[in-house]
Amino acid sequence: MKTFFKRFTASRKKTVTDTPLATEAVRCDRPECKILVICRGQAFSRDIADYAVSMAAKTRSSLVAVNVDESGQDFNEFSDEARKNIEYFSCKAVDAGLNFSHEVRQGDEEAVVAAMHEQDQFRYVMDDSIAVCQSRRTIPVYTRATLQAK
Repeated sequence: MKTFFKRFTASRKKTVTDTPLATEAVRCDRPECKILVICRGQAFSRDIADYAVSMAAKTRSSLVAVNVDESGQDFNEFSDEARKNIEYFSCKAVDAGLNFSHEVRQGDEEAVVAAMHEQDQFRYVMDDSIAVCQSRRTIPVYTRATLQAK
């Protein structure tokens, strides 16, 4: 026991060496990570907006919100309503210091996601459809590998 305490007290007496601070910022060549958030309606729920902003802040990602009109009826009215309803989501993202963009598209959800994924690689895709999220408290999040497998 005495040997143990001698070792412990001896190690405390050793001096601590200071490490110099980095003077240059570390450069990262990784492309910017993006999270695609999809809504099949005219407005995103507050739950998905809060969750997406939180996840984007933690992963240092930017957000792309897309309202998808699958009905094919009066797209101009759908687009106008979607642009009016994006304010909460947009303000949350800006307040968190995130890059945020909003798009309104018409067509099948899978086709829209595939077309957007070809243009820009997304790390995650979140779905805010009422049919998927209404009966559960979890929000479905898909990865890039899931998109490529489809």
